[in-house]
Amino acid sequence: MCAVIGGGVLLVLPALLPAYPLITLSYALIFSIACLGLNLLFGTTGLLSLGHAAYFGVGAYAGGFLYYFGPLTSLEVYLLAGVACSTALAALLGALCVRATRIHFTILTLAFAQMVHSLFISGAIFQPFGGVGKGLYLLGGGGLYIPRFTILGTEVGPERFIPALYYVIVLAFLGSGLLLWRISRSPFGMALRAIRDNDTRAAFVGLPVRRYRWYAFILSGVFTGLAGGLNGQLSRQITPEQLDWLLSAQLILMTVLGGSRHFLGPVVGAFAFAGLEDISLRWVQYRGLVLGLLLIALVFVAPGGLARGLSTVMSAVRALPYSRQSKGSGDDGS
Repeated sequence: MCAVIGGGVLLVLPALLPAYPLITLSYALIFSIACLGLNLLFGTTGLLSLGHAAYFGVGAYAGGFLYYFGPLTSLEVYLLAGVACSTALAALLGALCVRATRIHFTILTLAFAQMVHSLFISGAIFQPFGGVGKGLYLLGGGGLYIPRFTILGTEVGPERFIPALYYVIVLAFLGSGLLLWRISRSPFGMALRAIRDNDTRAAFVGLPVRRYRWYAFILSGVFTGLAGGLNGQLSRQITPEQLDWLLSAQLILMTVLGGSRHFLGPVVGAFAFAGLEDISLRWVQYRGLVLGLLLIALVFVAPGGLARGLSTVMSAVRALPYSRQSKGSGDDGS
């Protein structure tokens, strides 16, 4: 019921909000998708990845290359191309990374992601496209500018594009959340939690530990790539910074801030981080200091994650009428 109400509120917001808050909300929803995908690997499976920026960036770059070197004009094709490439990359790198566990897994994800980042920032990925690719790299320093793509075959004007794209982002967020919820509650999701809690015992009872970790890695890359594609169209520019490990660290920060053991924790963390960033931008010179202080305060206020803290507060509020009623009946009895 809460999910239905929340989805309804998201759908009516374009009629209530001006452009800037709507853009900020769109970024929060995009990073919510990425953090939900990351948390399938981190919170559910117990594997910490410092390389998910690679799938986020590739999800944006793949469609960008199709636009510059092909006939791409459709947002749907742009997103599908990004998801397909990020999925393929996650399948390839995940097959190697899941051979290690714990800190070694984290190191491998970081190493592979930085290798992917170097291909873009050095211009090597542009070289197969010949002189056009080299000129494009020299012009943008590894970055790409993309236009407003058509949505469902319709060209949307500048004044209506942000609300139209917002609806696409909302549908992607709701669809991703529902699918990941079903996965987390499925036998496969329960198996992933068993692997997280005790991989040795899970292997003894017959679970294919490495294969399930690989599946979780691929699924995580799918949703992170989708978020990257949406981010590229919303920003209308794609840069190598979207492939850097600092973005991976931000995704982990949002996930942990919200609470990795609560399904909606990554969503709460993404929204909180977007809000804190918006607040810190009011002090441009001390933005990092203000953002850091706000994050430290939130960690001390809700050490188990914001989602867990909100859940505790809501449970206490619900219990208030019952406690008053029982106290009143006790007084009557006396």
